[in-house]
Amino acid sequence: MPFVDNEATGTRFHSTRVNLRWSDFDQFQHVNNAAYLEFSQDARIDFIRDVLTEMDISVPAFIVRWASVDYQKALSSSETQIVVESFMYEIGEKSFKMRQIIRNAQHKVVAVVDTVNVAVDILSGKTRPWTEADIEVINMFMIPVEEEDHSPAAEAKKDAEADTGL
Repeated sequence: MPFVDNEATGTRFHSTRVNLRWSDFDQFQHVNNAAYLEFSQDARIDFIRDVLTEMDISVPAFIVRWASVDYQKALSSSETQIVVESFMYEIGEKSFKMRQIIRNAQHKVVAVVDTVNVAVDILSGKTRPWTEADIEVINMFMIPVEEEDHSPAAEAKKDAEADTGL
């Protein structure tokens, strides 16, 4: 089952496996930074498909408006598959924030992708507010996250702890 219950919130997150391709790697035999956004997109597509097919719930149409990737550990050519865990963590009038945690075969976090996703009317292509039904579906996958410390000292510590694999 691609959905994992989050006992703390009574909600769930989606988990999917993504196979690494030869084209994902750069000349240093590490996964290219742009590939992480493709992994994120592949996982979002699986997420929507699984909600539709396994839960038989209509998913509101949305587009990615903004994306950020926090690279935490390099993926090398010895990796063949990753796991992407997806959930929502904030909702606005016309948007929601999604977090996708990318893990290697040892289940270690290698990257965190955050996106802002905006509700869109398929026919007009314009943004629209969420309906009550949309909010009900989004809330099924809502897991709060703690605010991160982005002070220079915290960023320097993250840089020192980063595993580049080189």
